[in-house]
Amino acid sequence: MNTNKLINKLLMAATLLSLLLCAACASKNEIQSTDGQALIKQGNAYMTCLKEGDWECAYELMSPFAQHELDDVENMAGGVVNLDTVIKTYVPKISEWTFDRAQFSTRDGTTIGYLEGKVEYADGKRGKVSLEFEQDGGTWKVRDSELHTGISLGLGK
Repeated sequence: MNTNKLINKLLMAATLLSLLLCAACASKNEIQSTDGQALIKQGNAYMTCLKEGDWECAYELMSPFAQHELDDVENMAGGVVNLDTVIKTYVPKISEWTFDRAQFSTRDGTTIGYLEGKVEYADGKRGKVSLEFEQDGGTWKVRDSELHTGISLGLGK
């Protein structure tokens, strides 16, 4: 057997093995699971609040952690800028969205849910949306959200 052919076969085998290992290590998409569907329901509700500019609605769908962080930001900025004006001026107007990936992990003993998907804005631009959830009283609540446009609606992780 030719040395070049042997090297090519070994490289091909190594490539296939690494692809198999990467696929095995990748986290499972839980979008179809019961919890994944619960995340989608909450994610759609939250995104609808953002689309409609109903910040009180969005606030109610946030976890106590996120609400606390948002309250702190509002208290710090309250005397300097009008937060409502900043939000209305700079937060992009959402047209539609879809979620295509749900995952779960454990952080400090707390189960965290993640949703990822695509978002389209009223001006026709497209981007990605990421939502992070934690359970509060048996209900998934938004802990962090980010519209991948450079503006984070999230409150830290």
